[in-house]
Amino acid sequence: MKQRKEGGFTILEIMIAVVILMVGVLGLVMTAALTTRMMGRANRAQQAAAYASKRMEMMRASACIAAQRNAGVDTLYRGSAMIAYNTWSYADMGSESYRLRVITRWETTKNQMKSDTLEQGVPCRT
Repeated sequence: MKQRKEGGFTILEIMIAVVILMVGVLGLVMTAALTTRMMGRANRAQQAAAYASKRMEMMRASACIAAQRNAGVDTLYRGSAMIAYNTWSYADMGSESYRLRVITRWETTKNQMKSDTLEQGVPCRT
């Protein structure tokens, strides 16, 4: 009796192929999770930066009016969650010019506080 040689894969070859495929899929899943986390962090930082920029524009007009040139603090909330808070101050640079500094702080996803500072010179010459 003649033995027929049939083509195909053995169970061992199939198991090795499945393991290799699973390693690749797990790598993709891990990358997707990391990307999602990074996007969340970037979103918080972007919201804080936009909030600081908005405050800078609002306070820049006050730099030339002595009665309105006061330091202050305000907080950005989304619902009941604090997103960021700003502190601002003015420094006299002489020659009727002032430096406006806005420091914004926000909480990261790991409950750590990050901060960023915007500074701008404001000339008040008429």
